[in-house]
Amino acid sequence: FQQSRIFQMKKISLQAIIIIVLYALCFSLVFSLPTHAETHENGASLFQKEVQKILSSSCLRKNNFGIKIYSLDRGESLFELRANKLFVPASNLKILTTAVALQILGPNYRFPTQLYTNGTLKDGVLDGDLYIKGNGDPKFVTEQMWLLVNELKNIPVFKITGNIIGDDSFFDDRKRVKTWIKNPGAEAYEAPLGALSFNFNTVHAYVTPAAKAGKKPKVIIDPDTDYITLDNQAKTLEPGKRSRLIVNRLDYNGFNEITVSGGIHLNQPRAQYFLNITDPTQYTLSTLKKYLGHAGIQFYGKTEKGMVPESAMELLIHESEPLTLALQGLNKFSNNFVAEQILKTIGAEKYGPPGTTLKGLKAFEEYLTLLGYRHDQFKVHDGSGLSRQNRLSPQMIIDILRYVKNDLGVYPEFVSALGVMGVDGNVKNRMFGVKNSERARVKTGTLNFISALSGYFQSRDGENFAFSILMNSLKCSNRRVKKIQDKIIRTGLRFRRIPRGSAITENQENASSDSAP
Repeated sequence: FQQSRIFQMKKISLQAIIIIVLYALCFSLVFSLPTHAETHENGASLFQKEVQKILSSSCLRKNNFGIKIYSLDRGESLFELRANKLFVPASNLKILTTAVALQILGPNYRFPTQLYTNGTLKDGVLDGDLYIKGNGDPKFVTEQMWLLVNELKNIPVFKITGNIIGDDSFFDDRKRVKTWIKNPGAEAYEAPLGALSFNFNTVHAYVTPAAKAGKKPKVIIDPDTDYITLDNQAKTLEPGKRSRLIVNRLDYNGFNEITVSGGIHLNQPRAQYFLNITDPTQYTLSTLKKYLGHAGIQFYGKTEKGMVPESAMELLIHESEPLTLALQGLNKFSNNFVAEQILKTIGAEKYGPPGTTLKGLKAFEEYLTLLGYRHDQFKVHDGSGLSRQNRLSPQMIIDILRYVKNDLGVYPEFVSALGVMGVDGNVKNRMFGVKNSERARVKTGTLNFISALSGYFQSRDGENFAFSILMNSLKCSNRRVKKIQDKIIRTGLRFRRIPRGSAITENQENASSDSAP
């Protein structure tokens, strides 16, 4: 009995020891596991290290860049470097233009183009002058001109006995922004501004090689109007013969001339060029005259500039597409002309016509003041970002993106106007094929030695971020800089607050799953 009792006590002691050891192991295991905060910090710190590594590129050796990546869901910064320093934002300034336009004009704002007469209309004959008044429509293009003319024909109007007069008084007469370069070329991105404008104030030149060497190539100018003349001195060349095709635009009193010189090879595909024009109102009137003829409306008078008389009778109002669609062209393709037309329209609608750049910039200043900035904390000289005197910080752009995100009245239209990485606009070929690239909505910005990228992205675990990357004084090509920016966004798309492994970042874990290099 005593032996049995001793055995029983030893058994109990052994069980107690085992229980104590198990408790000790569990206690040790619990306190050795990372807490939620530690795991959170680990995920963020790994992301920050990865971004720092990407930013160590020799392209950025002057360190003249700023970046901020901000969590919209948590209200905190994930990464920032020189976020409050001012930089030339290039076309990232269009983010401000878009935000102010949506707030002041509204997503459904439509630009009217009006037709009037000082005469009488009877049996399809308009006995008097026809007036066309522009109100800054930045997308009054071929299709819209056809619609306008067709609406006039359906009144009906079959004949106009007087002249056609263009009223461009809704804007001032300044066609360019003061801080732009003084002697612009014929490039489309430097098209002049005007309340009465057509086809972004550009023409399209097509050059096709002739069937035999030595012959002049075929040149087509679209639109074909009296305002544009052609001087074709080019030649079609045998394959292998060295030469360069040069297409230019010259400004004369009352018209523009397209000159084509040099050579195009027999086996060369059709070449295309976009060139700006110099007189928006006269260009629009010339095109209207041509389209009236195409529609069968008789007109033999002159085209000239003037103002609609107060006593004139309104014939029709042609409305543009909603502002939302114009903003998509503005941001997805970074259209400078659209930006400046919208800026002047903002000025006219908020402070009264004529719309001017300065009035529009006053609205910009009020918007940034609303966000808490003083007038001496930024510099804005245009709506497109073409001016090198503009200065914004990544923090300012983040604040604009945050403010817009919190306004459901404008946010859907704002974000839909941004470029979708790898999908459309001028970022169609950036990050193409990268997993979840469509979760990055961006605005690009490019000038010589300057590159910018700002917008929104959503991380791997669904967290929403606003970001701004402004880079100046670059020491390499824009192609290399864009790759740096794309790497940062790819890192953001793969970011996870809680990595799956304690020693493996989400970037490393999924590096092999990306379908693009």
